[in-house]
Amino acid sequence: SILAILSGAFVSSMRTIGWLPVTSLSDSAFFLGAAIASLILTSGVGRLLLEERKKRLSADVRARQEGQLRAKIEKDYDHLMKTHRVTGKPNRAILEESLETLNSKKVPYTLCLIRLQRFNEIEQTLGYRTAEELLKTYLRRMSRFLERTFEARLIRINGHALASIDTINHAFAFYRGDETNSDKHIMNELTAWLGTHFREGRFAFSWSPSVGIAHAPEHGPDAVGVLSSAGFASLSGDQPLCEYDPSVAEWQYRQQMLMLDVEDALTNGSMWLEYQPKVGVRDARTSSVEALIRWHHPEFGKVPPDHWVPLAEQVGMIHPVTLWVINQACSDYKRLMLKYGSNIAVAVNISAKDLAHPRFDQEAMEILARHEMKPGELILEITETAMMADPEAARVMIHTLSQQGFRIALDDFGTGHSSLGTLASFDLDELKIDRSFLEDILDHPPRQRIFRAALELGEALDLDVVVEGVEDEAIALWLQQFPGLHGQGYYWGRPERIRADR
Repeated sequence: SILAILSGAFVSSMRTIGWLPVTSLSDSAFFLGAAIASLILTSGVGRLLLEERKKRLSADVRARQEGQLRAKIEKDYDHLMKTHRVTGKPNRAILEESLETLNSKKVPYTLCLIRLQRFNEIEQTLGYRTAEELLKTYLRRMSRFLERTFEARLIRINGHALASIDTINHAFAFYRGDETNSDKHIMNELTAWLGTHFREGRFAFSWSPSVGIAHAPEHGPDAVGVLSSAGFASLSGDQPLCEYDPSVAEWQYRQQMLMLDVEDALTNGSMWLEYQPKVGVRDARTSSVEALIRWHHPEFGKVPPDHWVPLAEQVGMIHPVTLWVINQACSDYKRLMLKYGSNIAVAVNISAKDLAHPRFDQEAMEILARHEMKPGELILEITETAMMADPEAARVMIHTLSQQGFRIALDDFGTGHSSLGTLASFDLDELKIDRSFLEDILDHPPRQRIFRAALELGEALDLDVVVEGVEDEAIALWLQQFPGLHGQGYYWGRPERIRADR
């Protein structure tokens, strides 16, 4: 545009000084240049305005698209935060939120937590994709059943009949009825429905559901408390439906806390060993001592072994406990020799889990090597029941241990179900007769004959025989008629701790 104006001005100047002839074109050159410049400027401004408008329209479109995308993301995120990723049902947070609303309004309700005990097994067998699809089908059917059975009493959780805490645990709630019989009838229907086999395509199996029942407000001050109570109840018994019992829950809490604290107790000094002698019943000479574990829990005080050892076996915690006992007994061995004599042996209890552990014999040998002990100075005691849990695995490990020089004792004989042939197939060195054989033995000849039969069994298998639970002098004197018999019990000595300063 500037060039057009300059061109017009130049032509006009040339005409004025006479260098160009005077014509209508040269006379109007300046105005023509200005007009052309004006057109160019107008066109340019229009183009700029058009481009600016396009940019604004494009920005508006992008803003709308971004807004829609943001809304979709927020909706998806909200859905993700409120639902279980596998089942699509409301998750635990939404369940607790819904129940808390009822609690705030003081509305009484019943919460049922359904635990599908076989889900992990089914998942491992069929694969997680198939198991999850079958689970979703099962929960859809369960939702329809709940809607049909509970009708208006069913509490909707974000619009759903069920909530999923995880793939194993699912929950629903319903308003409490005025009539107890009505609730009982409905729960009977639920039991019957849960008891039927799940069938889908070529699959037919049971999820083995167990239902824990908790009532609000009796069984919890808030939603979390009620849900926790229902969870405790679902683990409490063998019945398909189990109502929360505060006394059972307290026991469960105690057991769970004990299992959480076992490993720490092995290192913080709250566990220790006490030793009880095994003696010849005629000369009272100590031949060996049995290591007995003791535990003083900071919250529960002194905890007897039978209150926690069986559970430790169930949850897989017993093996480190056994290794700790062996190590501690070996550590105490020199002090035990000073007290009881240099030919003493120390006995420790082992479990079926230890016998099933592939490296147990190596681990035991490594502990002995650290303490410069021989395998023959350690007696490994296992109960008849534990040995028969998996006889073949026990037989293999016991044979290996025996070949390495360990002495093997069968503990609590008479409380299990082993046969003479089965016992003869194990490499045993010692038979410990259970204390139950001594009950009323002085006044009952039949019991005396049974006791003699047990002694003859030990002799037939060429085993040292120890009778447990001898507590009074009369029985101790009666036992002296049996040569070579050993005894263990309060009559000869209570379990004692070996102090480090001895």
